[in-house]
Amino acid sequence: MKKIEFVYPEFSGLYGEPNDLEYLKKCSKEISIIETHPGDTPKFITGEADMVYIGSMTEDDIEKTIELLMPYRNYIIHAIQSGMVFVVTGNAPEIFGTKIIGDDILSDEKVEIRGLSIFDYKSVRRMTEPRCNTHFVGNFNGMLMIGCRSQNSYIYGDFNTPFIKVYKGKGMNPDTDLEGIHVKNFFGTSSIGPFMLMNPVFTKYLLRLLGLKDDLFSENDVQESFNDYLEELRAVI
Repeated sequence: MKKIEFVYPEFSGLYGEPNDLEYLKKCSKEISIIETHPGDTPKFITGEADMVYIGSMTEDDIEKTIELLMPYRNYIIHAIQSGMVFVVTGNAPEIFGTKIIGDDILSDEKVEIRGLSIFDYKSVRRMTEPRCNTHFVGNFNGMLMIGCRSQNSYIYGDFNTPFIKVYKGKGMNPDTDLEGIHVKNFFGTSSIGPFMLMNPVFTKYLLRLLGLKDDLFSENDVQESFNDYLEELRAVI
């Protein structure tokens, strides 16, 4: 049995991201979902998880999550370097950077929040500006990938290990065509919503990483939905 740890479901999943986990369960009877709540010791610390999942949050909950995970920073580094699978979506990759800077939505002051510093990038919030809603089409490891964003922040860094090379749309910030971060089996993307359900070929890849058969639930239907969405994006981006 492969256990996927859903970290802080109270915070994580603003845009329906938990549907990814439900879909994975339908893909394999060998998958179970375990939840870690604030105050719990993360399961990846005790060796009880095979994959970690974190989705979109409010800005306040991002800060709470950093504070909750900070005592486990070295364990997180070890887990990533050991090849544990992490899927981190929406604004949750901000947690793993060096810092978050920018506007405070409740005041005219600037904020600077220390991140876990797992990776060398920073997030810049623009809370006083209109939310940016965009889509992208890109490539990872020969796989076509699609995603959508609704964000008030951008990530800036060297991106020596990007996740997706974008060829339609924009990357992690308006000045790059690189999207997300990929280190070992850590996959971070700014895409919101059920990213794995939206990208069935990538989901097959994840199942193989977990040592499972790459059969998908309703595979023809989800692949057809992907193809339709891809054609729509190619036409409008």
